Amino acid sequence: MPQLGWHVNIDNCIACRGCEGACKQEFLLAPGMRRRRVVIQEGVAPSGRPYRQHVTSACMHCGTPACVVACPVGRLWKDTAENTGLRDAFGMIDNPPTGLVLVKPARAKHPLGADCIGCKRCAGACPFGGVRHDAATGFADKCTGCYHRLFNANLAPARRRPACVITCSAMALTFGELSALDGSLTTWNGAPPPGAREIADPAATAPSVRFRPLTLR
Repeated sequence: MPQLGWHVNIDNCIACRGCEGACKQEFLLAPGMRRRRVVIQEGVAPSGRPYRQHVTSACMHCGTPACVVACPVGRLWKDTAENTGLRDAFGMIDNPPTGLVLVKPARAKHPLGADCIGCKRCAGACPFGGVRHDAATGFADKCTGCYHRLFNANLAPARRRPACVITCSAMALTFGELSALDGSLTTWNGAPPPGAREIADPAATAPSVRFRPLTLR
């Protein structure tokens, strides 16, 4: 099954938070709301030297997303070939499946849409903090991988990527087919980088993210 996902080069991230700002601007997020966040972690390397690492994190678009199962109104769904009915109804049938975890429109906008009831179950089910509760609207909110950009023929090919990836000046973020990321850039070995287990434990929900860990000295 096709699965788009992230590669995070922790060695490159300088914690400028440009990715956070780009996301907020792309979606006009309210103050205090973030779909992507940069987590700063400190520790001590095996050599005894202290280290500091910056890890950019958003929705992991998991292979088996806990948020989708937890939502009692079916507002969240995974863009797979098996969901042909929804893909057709939402005008996505001509695009290849992405594996992204997406949010249905409101029922007032589409008969197959779903209205968030603000129960926060999706946020509670996500082990990585990828779903946030918007206090201003009372609704859950999350990264969609900038799906609206990925197949937009009005954009230059280089711009058909998530806003956070385009903005990252340190080239710490890459987005694409997960199998291609596995085979090229990543040093992922089935476990998250040192100190980052609370961000992405692959045993939980098969998150679609790969890391190049910080080089410890």
